[in-house]
Amino acid sequence: MKWHVFILLAASLLCGCASDSGWKRRSFAFSFPADPPVTNPQNKILVLSRVSISPLFQSRSFTYRTAENSYEQDPSAGFLIPPERALAEPIRAWLRIGGNFGRVAEPGSGLSPTFVAEVSVNELYGDFRKASQPVGTMQVHFICYEVKDGTAGRVVLDKVCARETPLTRKTPDALMAAWNADLREIMEEINSEHAKADSNDR
Repeated sequence: MKWHVFILLAASLLCGCASDSGWKRRSFAFSFPADPPVTNPQNKILVLSRVSISPLFQSRSFTYRTAENSYEQDPSAGFLIPPERALAEPIRAWLRIGGNFGRVAEPGSGLSPTFVAEVSVNELYGDFRKASQPVGTMQVHFICYEVKDGTAGRVVLDKVCARETPLTRKTPDALMAAWNADLREIMEEINSEHAKADSNDR
């Protein structure tokens, strides 16, 4: 009888721990740019055809790099939706406010694009190899090309951008803030590079 009581007591304690907020998984999403959309060229229509993530970092759980060839995934913190979808929406927003890409169509739009963009995220992790200097790492390969009569044409931009933003603390919140800073700087560079390429073509 004592064993039955002990088992019931242990089970209740475990249930209590599992239901505690400290044991719940936390979900995060990327921020959108705060600046309002600028007036974009009406003769350009851009479609972001895909955002792909390296297989190493496709998990919704946050990935931490702990050594040169060692990574860990955090079971208690991750993206609200798959990372490729989590990144696609803010990337569209950054392209839209850049102004030089023209109208940025939403997924499923019936508009015929004049340009297509493809994004490959090669690195997306918290770099904890230096315990006293953790950083949020992101590397993006951005390609934009013309489309004529439904056929891919001239490549107008092919750029690889990488950023490492120091973490204010070694926490998932600080890592998400660092990734947001990474993405902002990367997209500002891409918008700037495209503006230069566009002006040279005129």
